[in-house]
Amino acid sequence: MKLRKHFRCLALLVLCLGCAQFALAQGTDLGTIRGLVTDPSGAVIPNAKVIILDLGTNTTRETATNSQGEYQMFGLRPGNYKVSVSAPGLTTHDITGIVLNGSDTVSANATLKVAGTQEAVAVTAEAPTINTEDQTISDTISHREVIDLPRDSRDIYQFLFLNPNITQGVDGSEFKFLGFQSYGANFTIDGQRSTNTIFGSPTTSEPSLEAVSELNVLSNDFSAEYAGIANIRITTKRGDSQFHGSAFYNNKNSALAAWQIQDLQGKRDFTPNSFDAVFQFQ
Repeated sequence: MKLRKHFRCLALLVLCLGCAQFALAQGTDLGTIRGLVTDPSGAVIPNAKVIILDLGTNTTRETATNSQGEYQMFGLRPGNYKVSVSAPGLTTHDITGIVLNGSDTVSANATLKVAGTQEAVAVTAEAPTINTEDQTISDTISHREVIDLPRDSRDIYQFLFLNPNITQGVDGSEFKFLGFQSYGANFTIDGQRSTNTIFGSPTTSEPSLEAVSELNVLSNDFSAEYAGIANIRITTKRGDSQFHGSAFYNNKNSALAAWQIQDLQGKRDFTPNSFDAVFQFQ
């Protein structure tokens, strides 16, 4: 009896830990901007003032460099940013052209020069050919691609097939990620978990295509804060000061659609008989 009781307690503990892992290890859809501030000689500048401007909402966040001349700002929504770095007696360094997608980590380093008068230096940031800040393999589909690319459905998750690491699962609503079934993946909308807890497929609570800002897929080498074999994250648009809407007509005709694997297999397995002599594709 005692052995059975201990076994039940152990099983309950393992179950709780597993649930906690999936509840907590969801990651975030927010990005980070960080950088190093130095003078022309390469010496670091501590306590430099760093202002990060969100160009989409015209809101700012402020921080300062540490004793090693480094700064880091977490929790930034996807979008375009401008970084301004200043220190007493030195030029103000503006870095523009900073673009955050998903949970990107972007570097914005600044070199401040001695200024006799009020002076500002503007620099346009360029995305590096190889991202040395983060080893994550990810893919982002922008709002413009979601709206403009040809499609036969208004299901946002159908765009996942643009990623070469994702194929269709056994069921039409399931996916395979690098050969694994969909129940090993993690789906989120604006950072909130949106995964079917039984089958691991995405829930039906998905936003309209017009409301999607970006569809981001983490397919390999992401950090431990993200659960599962892959992470599919939808970020919706921000609000603004203008009223706008959209109208659409969805013409879905199976005659224009490509055959799926199940259709081809059914065609091969079809045996004509007196009641049904012609194979029809519906």
